Amino acid sequence: MRKTLPFAIALAGLAAASAIHAATPAAAGAPRVSGAWRLVETRQRLVDGSSRTDPDLGAHPSGYMIYDPSGRMCTVFSDTDRPRWGPAGPTDADLRAMFNNTVVYCARYEVDEARGVIVFHLEDGNSPNAVGVTRERRFELVGDSLTLYPNPLPAGVTAWTIHLQRVRP
Repeated sequence: MRKTLPFAIALAGLAAASAIHAATPAAAGAPRVSGAWRLVETRQRLVDGSSRTDPDLGAHPSGYMIYDPSGRMCTVFSDTDRPRWGPAGPTDADLRAMFNNTVVYCARYEVDEARGVIVFHLEDGNSPNAVGVTRERRFELVGDSLTLYPNPLPAGVTAWTIHLQRVRP
């Protein structure tokens, strides 16, 4: 259940956004990124030259980014190393960990091929402060491999990559 709840929320958000905005013209560049992408890994390079996985998602992150050709997308990433909830259900600490170690958002997106960026206009997510924010992420798409370069970078981080693999039937 811990993996399926955030994923179900993200899928419901994508379905609702797609239904509400069905008349929206397709996003420029959308055909190249349209579809489901499975998270392979996250990597952050630190000021001292060492590297680590995204600390919020842990050493074994899991999740998906789903891009609809209409220009809507949703993301759900989580830390798969979180402990399972006890029989009585989640404790306050479990719920806090779920919030802190899960990334969920839905957005309108545009692919700017000339600049090599995907522009995200956040519409919903687990942080109310992100709603209405526009983010640009440089990207590289080679075959069925998509790499995103998030920004702004956290303190002490000099580079950050998110590697995804296209999901094929």
